[in-house]
Amino acid sequence: MRDIGKPRIVTVDWVDTVDSSGWDTKDDIDIKLVKQIGWLVDKNEKCIKIADSLSEEEYYGITAIPIGCVKLIVDLLTGTPESY
Repeated sequence: MRDIGKPRIVTVDWVDTVDSSGWDTKDDIDIKLVKQIGWLVDKNEKCIKIADSLSEEEYYGITAIPIGCVKLIVDLLTGTPESY
């Protein structure tokens, strides 16, 4: 995993897909806004990766979020937002 410097705890607002295998109509199904908290461990042109756990040497519980789904990242310590 590429080192991005000092670990930051962030909140990420991102849009997730929703599917249906039932009798839902097009009006019943829509995308969902997800708000997730974690350690920002990687960010590149394809995705960001946040972890829910940090040990002495590694991150665990990684979620990879496509960069096109990310709406906002906020550093919880500084309150600094990064819009996408």
